[in-house]
Amino acid sequence: MDEQCPGLCWGIAFGAATPAHPDAERAIIRAVPTRQTEFRLGRMAARQALARLGVLAPVPMGPDRAPIWPEGVAGSITHHDGIAVAVVTMGGWLGLDLDRAGPLDPDLIPEICRPEEDTSKARHIFSAKEAAYKAQYPANRVVFGFHGLSVDLNRCAATWPEHPETATIAPDSRPPLPICQLARDGWLLSLTYLPD
Repeated sequence: MDEQCPGLCWGIAFGAATPAHPDAERAIIRAVPTRQTEFRLGRMAARQALARLGVLAPVPMGPDRAPIWPEGVAGSITHHDGIAVAVVTMGGWLGLDLDRAGPLDPDLIPEICRPEEDTSKARHIFSAKEAAYKAQYPANRVVFGFHGLSVDLNRCAATWPEHPETATIAPDSRPPLPICQLARDGWLLSLTYLPD
């Protein structure tokens, strides 16, 4: 992935979670223990990634639950089954998703995939859309469902079909999003980038 997207700094955390910065800890004070652990692992991974970028700053959670990255930094955090991964760079917006590889529950496929998408790769499409959504949200602040993006895995891109949920996003804020995916050892990692 680094060859396709240079300038990225990564962090990974698993196992015992250490407390996050007090500003971040306040956001999870009422969360269940599993959510607290996920959150702390995510912030541990974010601290590692930021340190590799040369930035030492907390990553609090905003009112919409999205991470608030330091000024000028783009980043994304993902976690699944006790593993958290974070990626940061300078400028733009990033989206990252970690998932287990394998087939998606057939009942979920119509919710995730549009008619033009390859349903035999539904798990890959799901992960790509999760990453693409995370990249676009800080730029647009629009919440929409899975049918608001169309993923072509052969072209490694997510595009914006005409859809009522994304109609409020200005056309010049809807460029194609490049999708980088890595599948290894039973895991699937998806990354996308939206320039400023």
